[in-house]
Amino acid sequence: MAASDFVINLDKGTWVHKLDPRAKLLLIIGFVATPLLFMDPLYLTIILLIGIPIWLSAKIHMKSIMPLLGTIVILAMSAVIFSTFYNYEQANANVLFSIGSLQATDIGLYSGLVLGYRIAIPCFMTIVIITTTDPALLAKGLMKMKVPMNIAFMFLGTLRFFPLVFEELTNISNAQTIRGVNKKGIRGSWNSFKLAAFPLLINSLRRSRTMGLAVESKGFSKMAWREYYQDMKLENKDYIVIILTIVFFVGALYVRYGLGLGADNSFIA
Repeated sequence: MAASDFVINLDKGTWVHKLDPRAKLLLIIGFVATPLLFMDPLYLTIILLIGIPIWLSAKIHMKSIMPLLGTIVILAMSAVIFSTFYNYEQANANVLFSIGSLQATDIGLYSGLVLGYRIAIPCFMTIVIITTTDPALLAKGLMKMKVPMNIAFMFLGTLRFFPLVFEELTNISNAQTIRGVNKKGIRGSWNSFKLAAFPLLINSLRRSRTMGLAVESKGFSKMAWREYYQDMKLENKDYIVIILTIVFFVGALYVRYGLGLGADNSFIA
């Protein structure tokens, strides 16, 4: 995944792309915090379904972010599998099936689904935001929200650096292919990764050093970057998204603590 592939979604003109970065950041916070309120996969599924229309309306080019999506799915599924076999000592657990000495229980599966959703939902929604917004605008949005400049710049640097690392990995992979490195099968893929790890680390360090010299030469240590030619103003659509996000979170709080729903105590010890 080259850097050009990673930013291919920035050029589209959907309503998600046109949102103010501050509205998008608040949207991320809402989808990060809300899953933490519930311990029932049913309610977490509903939260995921609420986020799907945002995905669809953003018209994201899926091929460009497939490695990221694959990584998120692997992490979520790993959490589900690990938890399914981890909670076998619960007194009220029912064994679903066994693999040797490992036992998969209903409580383990239940808690694994909860953990998997809590990993997947924030990550999926964050991808929507970072693929539809220029990282510089997100950093400016953070500064407009009174986030310290150092933190905003670290956020900007991470988003800028991430696609460059993937581009470097793609170049190394292409070089390996030209030199006849065997990448077939799990063993071949592992050997290819081991050969790529060291040059990827060295080249990444070189890029980070270049970035550090560039920002220091522009007076970052003096904290002189405080004003911008490009002004940011909240529009009606931004206020609508902000209000809906607040209503969504407050409604989730009411459902969880006001109505007492979303936490199945019969499963969670």
